[in-house]
Amino acid sequence: MRRMNRPLSFCRYRSAAALLVVTALLAACNDRPAAGAAASAPAPASAALAASAPGTGHGAVAEDGSAGSHPGASPLAVARGRIEVQGGLLRLSPLQDGQVDALLVQEGQAVRRGQLLLRLSGTAAQAETGVAQAELQLAEARVSARSQHLPALRRTAARLAEASAAGAAEPQRADDAAQALRDAEAELAVARAEAGVARQRLAQVRGQQARLELRAPEDGTVVRVATQVGQRLLAAAGDHAPLTLLPRRPLLVRAEVNESYAGALRAGLRATVTTDGDATPLALPAARVVRISPVLGTARLQEDAQRGPLRVVECVLEFDHPPTDARPGQTVRVVFHR
Repeated sequence: MRRMNRPLSFCRYRSAAALLVVTALLAACNDRPAAGAAASAPAPASAALAASAPGTGHGAVAEDGSAGSHPGASPLAVARGRIEVQGGLLRLSPLQDGQVDALLVQEGQAVRRGQLLLRLSGTAAQAETGVAQAELQLAEARVSARSQHLPALRRTAARLAEASAAGAAEPQRADDAAQALRDAEAELAVARAEAGVARQRLAQVRGQQARLELRAPEDGTVVRVATQVGQRLLAAAGDHAPLTLLPRRPLLVRAEVNESYAGALRAGLRATVTTDGDATPLALPAARVVRISPVLGTARLQEDAQRGPLRVVECVLEFDHPPTDARPGQTVRVVFHR
């Protein structure tokens, strides 16, 4: 009996051990799906937005939150932009065709409103101006001469009229004096009209002469001179204007935001701006969105090599205060914040 009990106890021990092993394996199998479910759980919204953002930087969420982020404000999107001057550069051309007689400015020179920049050759216009001035002087001299005779004629006509009424002078003499006064007044009116015509003629000639002069429409800096003395210019020069002026106006940013994030844009949205393409990006003053384009356009600052031109929405941002280290045409990185 003792020999039979010992194998039975040993078998029971082995069965209990096997049961423990199976239980542990089942527990391990139950843990694996939980871990897989945790791994497949959806990422946070910011991470998902970053993963779906285009690699070109148009409208992509900032990956590291650096790039001049606002303290306490999460980045909404980033975009590339360009510094522009309000209203753009001014391309200046004369109002009529002609040959350059004098070029009075050079590139980089600051100019004031009304300052003469360029003058075309106008010998004929100068001669016409001289003739018109002489005609005006002659007409004004006639007016002056006829005006000086009027007081005496008025006194004579009044005296003879009184004498004729009193019977001391013949009525005919009084009538002749009154007629002479009327003729002198008519001649004075004609002389004044002629002077007015001469004055208008002189103004017209001077206006034509002014068309030969190119003056600064406002304060600014000459950034391009594309002509020289002796060159013939055309009035309708278009993009080939002889002078280009940078007006003294506020700078702004025109940013291109990927169409995927157009719905997140709104006026007043805050943003930070840093220079792009420099070895050491330079932080510019903070800015805010002031205008958003209602239409989609094609990106001009960058393309996606795989998908081709990007569809973007342009928005305009104004700086909180004028930047000192920004230049029109400079490419920048704009980080929008919630």
